[in-house]
Amino acid sequence: MKLRIFDISNRVTLEPLAETKLSASWQMDAGNRWIDIKAATNDELKELLSPLQLHQTVLDACLDSRRSQRVLSHPSVLYLEVSTHLGWDQTEKPYVSMLCLKTTIITIHRDPSHTIEEIIRGLDAEAPLYAQNTSALLYYLVMQIGQANLDAALNVQAEAERLDKACHEQPELLDPNTIAVLRRKASHYSTVHDDHAYCAGVLQTIESDVFRVSEQPQIFHEMLRLSELAGQLIDGTESRVSSLQRDYELVLQNRVDSR
Repeated sequence: MKLRIFDISNRVTLEPLAETKLSASWQMDAGNRWIDIKAATNDELKELLSPLQLHQTVLDACLDSRRSQRVLSHPSVLYLEVSTHLGWDQTEKPYVSMLCLKTTIITIHRDPSHTIEEIIRGLDAEAPLYAQNTSALLYYLVMQIGQANLDAALNVQAEAERLDKACHEQPELLDPNTIAVLRRKASHYSTVHDDHAYCAGVLQTIESDVFRVSEQPQIFHEMLRLSELAGQLIDGTESRVSSLQRDYELVLQNRVDSR
């Protein structure tokens, strides 16, 4: 298990803390924290989370190695399962569990996630949050994971465009296996984005002690708008790859006709 605990400073940067355990008293003080838990066993996770006295449904979701509850909202905790763009070739898609408490955000992930590492580096170097609170950090985490997925999808689109150009110059060089991989990637990124769009939509409805969208409606409505724009861009990626598939089928048909 790898445990990292950060204090969110007044300058909205991350300051590493030396603590190795979670404390229920953190929910009573004015400090705002981010705890990242990586590759913990169920026993380690259960012991680590026990001081927080989470609702049993939320605790069960945290301990489940498979996606079980995309969103759970209780008065004292908001739980999200946010899928990531890694592992497009895996049957089980990786995701990050997020616990939003009154003054603490906890992220739990069992798979390598360079997105989380990039977020930590970014928050350590600058102050991108709109406020020093857990809602601002939740917004930033979800947006950054979504941006990483979109960037990966746009890379697929760029690769499809390069292949499309090569197809017009040397159509015989088109590789069906390459196109098949691009289609699988585009499909995965589209599925991940659908999860993010669902998450962005649900957050518009949450009103609890730990998260109230009514306190920052413009920010989270902007998240929904950006999610819709990302969906259009990912649809464009899928269309580009589908066009490449049609071009290949046309080349194949021409070969058959020539014979």
